[in-house]
Amino acid sequence: MVKNRIMEIFFRKELLEYYEPGHPESPQRLEAIISFLEKKGITNFLGFEEVLEPLVAEVHSHKHINTVKNNNFFDPDTPNFPGIYRYAMLASGGAVAAAKTALNKKDAFALIRPPGHHAGKDFLGGFCYFNNIAIAVKYCLKSIKRVAILDLDGHHGNGTESIFRESKQVLFISIHQSHCYPWTGLMSFSNCYNFPVRKGINFSDYKIFLFESIVLINKFTPEVVAISMGFDTHKNDPLLDLQFSDSDYYHMARIIGQGISVPTFFVLEGGYDIKSIGNSFYCFLSGWEKCRR
Repeated sequence: MVKNRIMEIFFRKELLEYYEPGHPESPQRLEAIISFLEKKGITNFLGFEEVLEPLVAEVHSHKHINTVKNNNFFDPDTPNFPGIYRYAMLASGGAVAAAKTALNKKDAFALIRPPGHHAGKDFLGGFCYFNNIAIAVKYCLKSIKRVAILDLDGHHGNGTESIFRESKQVLFISIHQSHCYPWTGLMSFSNCYNFPVRKGINFSDYKIFLFESIVLINKFTPEVVAISMGFDTHKNDPLLDLQFSDSDYYHMARIIGQGISVPTFFVLEGGYDIKSIGNSFYCFLSGWEKCRR
């Protein structure tokens, strides 16, 4: 997997600098992935710069941007770290770098934090400050006409849905555990398709919704696919009750990679079991590179 890489991986060490003791969205999540990849001989991570504020303003209101910039907010799940604006801007920059790679016809994965899919135009929440994947998709739409977003985090991407609701250029699909945070995504409408799944579901049953999502994506004929990738679907994740094993991510990647032919970029969202996330990511990467060669 070291030579002739199929997927570019973006990472910046600065994203490990901030943390709150006991909070599930910790730097150890990224450290576990990077450490596991390095043990497998994968060390060629690409850097990136902070996103520019005018692009963020195409997704979020100036009021929201200033709220984060000035640390003028309180959310019990989303800590008010000193300097969080810079880290959020850097994370979004990673998503945009991955999107640029997809526009250049190569797949990419942005290993970033904080996550973003719970952040809407005027709100933050669920560990998210700016919506990384929405900002990256807005960048794509400057040069292409259609992008499909597939949200595979175990929680519903309510922020992403709210940003692109009724858009003719964006298809949004989310497969997520029902009746849990943020308690949305129970119905489909317009350009937004939601597949709430029961708690305790295993991958054999889950993949039915994955196949259905791929059919919808191909019918939409996007030029790029953007995937919010969470590993909180793992059976050991402390925040949800889904039943994926490490190897299920290999099969998930192969299903998506074989079913979708257009360039694809991924943005890391959730996944909070430190012991499993490294191997889960490696299994996903292995499955993707196996079927995209």
